[in-house]
Amino acid sequence: MNFLDYSSFLNNPYLTAVISKRDRNYAIKNNRVKFIESLKINSETIIFPQQVHSNNVKIINKVKIYKETDGLLSLSSNLGIGILVADCVPVFLYATKSNHYGLIHSGWRGSANLITTNAIKKLIDLGNYPSEIKAVLGPSIGKCCFDIGRDVVQYFSQENLFLEKGAKYKLDLKNEIFSELINLGLTVKNIYLDSHCTFCNEEKFFSYRREGINSGRMVAIMKVKTL
Repeated sequence: MNFLDYSSFLNNPYLTAVISKRDRNYAIKNNRVKFIESLKINSETIIFPQQVHSNNVKIINKVKIYKETDGLLSLSSNLGIGILVADCVPVFLYATKSNHYGLIHSGWRGSANLITTNAIKKLIDLGNYPSEIKAVLGPSIGKCCFDIGRDVVQYFSQENLFLEKGAKYKLDLKNEIFSELINLGLTVKNIYLDSHCTFCNEEKFFSYRREGINSGRMVAIMKVKTL
């Protein structure tokens, strides 16, 4: 299986934090199961939300369908988390003292409605300090390729908008989320920005903007191994 591994940045030898490339379409359940099992993880312990580009974040406590949800947090090693992406930013969160962890699916709608802020606030409510939280912003559509219209511009910071010809703008969505994390109290050294653009790198990643409704999906997985 072909994937990017962020586990070492999060600095827990028992934590798996990875995202696939485009070797298979992971919107297909059987492909997801094979990928998860290749990581030496029981696929039945990985929970996927029903993603709808919302700002809803839920704490998982049992195997079930978490409807209309784009962020999940896990508080134990018993249940891990997965999300599907194909241009949106996969946000990996890890609280180093408590071992709480989460995955966020943040496209422009989720970002405009502060889904990552919702996740961080839940972690803080659980007793975690922002300085103890690490974050990885995985491969997503970059500012080089993310065209948006004037109707979307109002939701984002001027520093992350770049005016193009014909009154079009490009958006640096990853940096928007990075700034959000810094404003919440996370430290620069605890945030890793993966520079890969999913739109540019056709051989490595799926891109909904590039391929349309026929686009496949990458899968991101987080799980603390049971000792």
